[in-house]
Amino acid sequence: MHLCCEGMNVSLSQMATLDAVARHSSFSGAARELHVGQPVVSRTVALVERTLGSALFTRTTRAVELTDAGRAYLAIARRVLAAAEHGSRQWEGYTSGAEGAVHVAALPSVAATVLPAAIVDFTRGMPGRSVTVFDVPADEGIELLTAGKVDLTICDAERAAQAGPAAELQVLSADSLYAVVLPDSRLADTTEVTWADLSRELFVALQPGTSVRTLTDFGFASADTVPDSLVTARGVATVAGLVAAGVGVSAMPASVLPLLGFQDLSFRPLIAPTVTRTICLLGRIPLAPAAQAFRQDVVRAFANQPSGGSPLPDSP
Repeated sequence: MHLCCEGMNVSLSQMATLDAVARHSSFSGAARELHVGQPVVSRTVALVERTLGSALFTRTTRAVELTDAGRAYLAIARRVLAAAEHGSRQWEGYTSGAEGAVHVAALPSVAATVLPAAIVDFTRGMPGRSVTVFDVPADEGIELLTAGKVDLTICDAERAAQAGPAAELQVLSADSLYAVVLPDSRLADTTEVTWADLSRELFVALQPGTSVRTLTDFGFASADTVPDSLVTARGVATVAGLVAAGVGVSAMPASVLPLLGFQDLSFRPLIAPTVTRTICLLGRIPLAPAAQAFRQDVVRAFANQPSGGSPLPDSP
């Protein structure tokens, strides 16, 4: 790198030599620090002085001292050297993944259960890293990825297939749906619940367009049945509150069940048919180094989850 202005052309290494001479007040001291011969240091100083058209040092038999011009120029050179060092560290941090901002879109259930462990691992001891989480439905997550507003999107497999070749797809996990019922209900007395069983109850569903709603609609359709009546809610917590209040029953993937733990509810495997949600990770192409590192932490966090999801202890 050179500092160029009106014929001035001084490299960073030449500036570093001037700085070393000034700190040591000696050509020989600067040469020892820089691991070069003293003649090299002398020639470098002379060349810079010719380039700048000003004497930077006065030489005596005892010491080398800065001139007024030397002090003025050295102040500039040290600022340039500091900026270059800072920029070098920033670039090294970027290329190594040690520094960088990662933006990830995730299904709300994933954002609240699995993603926190990945974020802890990613940011621990790494002050230069940051994560922004968008807890949004799958369709919105795909849109954010396509628009370049997020680096990664965690969504269900059906939506992931819509991303096309512009994103790299990786399967993270699969978990089955569980019936969500009151502990004293007739369905809680069984070890398994069928979709036909659920259809005879008022069913509390998540709103259309969510991955869970797609799965519950599929479950009822596959069982060739429909719920007697339907109540729709926007969030998982609301569904839990409605079921706990005795409004009806519901169904959730196993990985979502921990979010319902604040209510006194029971969970039973849903069969006939068994419906499974496959979770995928989509990444932009190409992916920045920090985002690559975070992707690895996400994969590890999912791998550390219990197989088939995380049913609460009440579930047989």
